[in-house]
Amino acid sequence: MSALASSERITISDQTVKDARDTVIPGGASLVLRLADGEEVELPTSIQQTLLHALKLIAQQGSVSIGQLPVELTSTVAADLLSISRPTLMKWVAEGRIGSYKKGSHTRFNRDEVLDLRQRNAAARRSAFEELRSLDEEHEGFLAD
Repeated sequence: MSALASSERITISDQTVKDARDTVIPGGASLVLRLADGEEVELPTSIQQTLLHALKLIAQQGSVSIGQLPVELTSTVAADLLSISRPTLMKWVAEGRIGSYKKGSHTRFNRDEVLDLRQRNAAARRSAFEELRSLDEEHEGFLAD
């Protein structure tokens, strides 16, 4: 393996990035550990998804960062995860679009609720885009140059 490991960071070589780009993973594939005696142990689905996603990001961007978010998020982190400004996040709190709670004088957010909202927002964007594409196909000649 051409990677340098420390307690917190793994640095990969250019060859590893090239190998990631050259690796073709067919749909329906699964990741397994092959033990020294030849026995194969299939990895849990969540680990497979994480590793495959990491491989995809290495191939696309040459790097990946993996970490776990804390259960309790600050408003700045929550806003960053939602790709919105902090004032917009606080507006959403006032509108009841997302829940929050106070820890002392600071507003905090539940990680799972933020990630769920991020997923719902992404699904809504995809749906709106598909609707726009469909509308564009229906009216192809309308805006033609």
